[in-house]
Amino acid sequence: MVIIVFISCTRNEQGDFEKHFVDKTLRINLIHTGDTAGETFSLNKIYDDGLWYGRTKNLVNPYRLGAYYFELKDTETDELLYSESFSNYFSEWLTTDEAKQKKRSFNESIRIPYPKTNAMLTMYKIDSLDVSIPVWEYEFNRKTRAMVEPTKNHNNRMVRLLDSGDPKEKVDIVIIGDGYNLKEINKFDKDAQHFYSILFDAEPFKSRKNDFNVHAIQVPPKNSGSYLMTDYSTFGHDKYALASNEWTFREYATQAPYDFAVILINNENALGGSMYNNYITTAIRSQSEDYVIRHEMGHQIVGLADRFYYDDEASYYDDFNELINNILDLHTK
Repeated sequence: MVIIVFISCTRNEQGDFEKHFVDKTLRINLIHTGDTAGETFSLNKIYDDGLWYGRTKNLVNPYRLGAYYFELKDTETDELLYSESFSNYFSEWLTTDEAKQKKRSFNESIRIPYPKTNAMLTMYKIDSLDVSIPVWEYEFNRKTRAMVEPTKNHNNRMVRLLDSGDPKEKVDIVIIGDGYNLKEINKFDKDAQHFYSILFDAEPFKSRKNDFNVHAIQVPPKNSGSYLMTDYSTFGHDKYALASNEWTFREYATQAPYDFAVILINNENALGGSMYNNYITTAIRSQSEDYVIRHEMGHQIVGLADRFYYDDEASYYDDFNELINNILDLHTK
């Protein structure tokens, strides 16, 4: 289990958000290229994804977890306006032998609230010694605003599983169905409900159910393969599933407010996978789906390492709950 030291931070009030940001979401599509010797980011497009449903009080995330984090600063005052950390497909791929032999490019996305003033976005990589290395920066200015495009509107079927209130004050989860055809609506609904039931049958989710909103979106499959490019044997690991194209995943996810995302795969042979503060994949009806659901959500929400397992009899169970509660408080208090 990863040992995480939580640091204190000054809470931003609602007025700070209104002072510095327009109530909109910018989705920044990036091309991430590299290998074990180095890496680069390049900008693809910037989309207006509609209203901002993320954090509006705790704008600076004090928990620098995952493989990367970014900061958004006012270019005139150097004030830190917003920060977030995450892991991605590229960071997983770097652990493979292929990454030692050749460069590859991956489609990735990050989301930020829309800054009112000129702001500098800086991306950092967190190395194995917990040292932050700047790897990319981009300034938002008048030219940037002219480049912003409206998001694509897919209008897929959406089911509201839990509505506890204003998304800005709740933890929002979106469940995206991948591989369900139009004749499998009932199967998708049943699987989404099963995920929902398993998650909220466990602590700390059970006692904090009123802090959540949950939506499910059914994405129709392509003629062959996964629309979200989910590989059911990622990096040659049997049953490990990740989606390699974040651009497509984000396009569909933006139909609903979300802080955390779940790709529900219609494949009984796969198990799942996850990336911190990005998304998880899980297959309902697999042999261990109940365990996998809680295990992968632990990865996504608090960045736990792969050695952790979910057992309410384990000595660290209370610590695990505390870690999740601290992250959930960022979104709700």
